[in-house]
Amino acid sequence: MNKKVIVITGSSSGIGETLANHFVDKGHTVYGLSRSRKEKGRFQHIATDVTNKENVLQSVQQIINEAGRIDVLINNAGVGMLGAIEDVTKEDFDKLINVNIYGVIYMMQAVLPLMRGQKSGHILNVSSIASNHGLPFRGYYSASKSAIDRITESVRLENQNTEIEITTVNFGDIKTPIAESRIQSTVSPFYKKSYEKLVQIIDEEVDQGLAPEKLIPIIERLMNKKNLKPHYNIGKGIQKFSVTLKRVIGQRMFERMLARYSKLE
Repeated sequence: MNKKVIVITGSSSGIGETLANHFVDKGHTVYGLSRSRKEKGRFQHIATDVTNKENVLQSVQQIINEAGRIDVLINNAGVGMLGAIEDVTKEDFDKLINVNIYGVIYMMQAVLPLMRGQKSGHILNVSSIASNHGLPFRGYYSASKSAIDRITESVRLENQNTEIEITTVNFGDIKTPIAESRIQSTVSPFYKKSYEKLVQIIDEEVDQGLAPEKLIPIIERLMNKKNLKPHYNIGKGIQKFSVTLKRVIGQRMFERMLARYSKLE
């Protein structure tokens, strides 16, 4: 395997940290970008706030100065959000889109010119299977990931005559500490019972989700693959199948199934 220069955002824990440590053990040059670093990892860390465009440009320039190139960008930084559409504040929504949307955009804006110049590169934008569905109390999160899917499709077309490979990896539930950074809005009385039941279901799903280590061979394959598809759905059972199921049974029936599964009152 050719040794690569790999940049991973959101590397302080979970998926990002797991991938970063694996790839550096494989002999790649790995830069992990995150605002904080809980433990000393084996990869090179650059303190970066992906919601700050100038900070992103500075970090990418530092990598270019040190490594001379960037072969793979894994846009992994992201936050979760729970809350009814009616309850979520503008301030909380801004926090979500600043990380989940602008963070991805700023990183791509920083590396695309470099990758075109070196006539190679892979960009893997971490999205979610939830991007395909309007989920109760996760509507804003779903929308932020759907935006990443559409942005990725657009940038693929805009760079179709280059050697850059761009895709999204749409995960189902992964067993990570995502709940620790989840944005949660105040819940109004009307939604309280349904919301509390759903939070319990969501937390149980995360606890039973795929281990981050299971993603390593998938990401490894994609970052070495040519002619990437626009999207790759990765998850357990019904989560992965839900995209096809929705097409087959239609929106109305799918909503009824979601309502029952989510124990909505």
